[in-house]
Amino acid sequence: MRRETEPDFRRGTTVPESRAHMRRSAGARVLVFAVVAAALQPARPSAAEEYVLLSSAFSGGLNGATYRTRVRLLNQGTSPITVNARFFDQSSGTIHDAQPLVVRGRDQVSLENAIPTLFARELGAYGPIRFETSGPLVIGATVSNVNACRTGAVSGQWLPAIPPEQAMLAGAIGQVMVSEKRDSGDRTNIVFVNPGDEPATVTVSVHRGGSVAVLAVRTLEPLEPGGFRQLPLDAVEFPGLRGTTAENVWIEFSSDRPVLSYATVINNMSGDPYAVLASPDSPPEVDDPDEITYVLPGGVPLVLVRIRSGTFQMGSPANEPGRVNMNELLHPVTLSSDYFIGKFEVTQAQWQAVMGSNPTWFPSCGGDCAVDRVSWDDIAGPGGFLERLRVLLGEPRFRMPTEAEWERATRGGTQTRFFFGDALDSPDTCGLPSDREYMWTCGGGSPHPVGMKKPNPFGLYDVHGNVNEWVEDWFEPYASMSPKTDPKGPATGTHKILRGGGTNSSMSWSRSAFRYPYLRNAGPIWAGFRLARSK
Repeated sequence: MRRETEPDFRRGTTVPESRAHMRRSAGARVLVFAVVAAALQPARPSAAEEYVLLSSAFSGGLNGATYRTRVRLLNQGTSPITVNARFFDQSSGTIHDAQPLVVRGRDQVSLENAIPTLFARELGAYGPIRFETSGPLVIGATVSNVNACRTGAVSGQWLPAIPPEQAMLAGAIGQVMVSEKRDSGDRTNIVFVNPGDEPATVTVSVHRGGSVAVLAVRTLEPLEPGGFRQLPLDAVEFPGLRGTTAENVWIEFSSDRPVLSYATVINNMSGDPYAVLASPDSPPEVDDPDEITYVLPGGVPLVLVRIRSGTFQMGSPANEPGRVNMNELLHPVTLSSDYFIGKFEVTQAQWQAVMGSNPTWFPSCGGDCAVDRVSWDDIAGPGGFLERLRVLLGEPRFRMPTEAEWERATRGGTQTRFFFGDALDSPDTCGLPSDREYMWTCGGGSPHPVGMKKPNPFGLYDVHGNVNEWVEDWFEPYASMSPKTDPKGPATGTHKILRGGGTNSSMSWSRSAFRYPYLRNAGPIWAGFRLARSK
């Protein structure tokens, strides 16, 4: 038997990324009780029924406790049923067969400490048990914490049977908890079982109750046919949970193949566990939400707004006031897919939460201020913000917006100089007071807290002014007025592009069409960015 990781019953939990293999023989029914993992060999084909008990232990526990497993086998029929049992001891990597036992008709067999009773194993043994029976039985089990905290108390976890036909493509698990402290609170392990014949890829999202916040997202490695995987709900497996302690947490998951799932919540003081089974989830067949909130370490929110696909005029007319060169040639652009973009510019607090440092020239401005003095390489280069964010939240779709995506989002469906109009009567320096309801001009040398001006029609803030915003593309003049679909700029270049204007930018430099080429490795004090995510 191959062991990937070993459950640690001394702490009342299991180490992540363990897995077991279950394969169904013809006509067999698999019932799963699980908190630990093992590699199970195929059942012997002579069995009429098959049951897999993945939670069994005869092991030392927290504060002098001992884990013991009670198994009961109920025969509701009138004929006796023969039971063969096999134990997969993960403490030693060995397999042990029990002597066959018989459950009489209309009777129940109780194995109060199954591992030493059936398999003569000593303290420290733990692992799954496979039952092969000549007829149907009802098998129930508890893993009990005996003499918890040296008080003589007995507590434990009972897990009901999970028939494979209850496997689901989407599900939810409530009542789970997260705690980085091991001397208080509760922790959670989540389990997925693939009872099918094809690999299953599961994506897990962790939510905080009472809000729309997504704490972490992770797509697991494919779960092979018959595979079992358990992993803790912690910052190691879900980096977005770093620094999080919460009692109101729930999980949703989706899979490309039906899976079984449940969670074990364990008290960090006593080691007492309880199980929470996944509920099938049938979400309506609708598109992604119009707004998504992620939560970064320290409880820092990151809000993205959905931008719909469509066609718009990119660039500016030749006679647009403030246009000073031919780099803004007006041409139609079609974006064929929806995408998400930051509701606000990335803030100092968000940068700090992801990178662990703050590059700003203006730390006194505060965490809600747009981050400044970041280069394109700081954001999108190796080890940069995007790379770390993808790992932190388990979301590979985070990126910078393309220049076309940025301009469509900024315009908010308009074709005027600014999303709030042409402002033709406004001086090009600081504009009019009415302009400053929407944009930062003559606002001083420091960035400002995001979201203090009125949003554009798409619900985005500070698209004109505050900090200039990096986009993905290399710079080049627009080549022609011919239509473009999903343009991404040239493959190489010497300069990247800044858009949107900064705090001290003039009106003309803050227009929706204005483009400013800049060296990718330079981080001027007025340069920041807005995050994007593919749909």
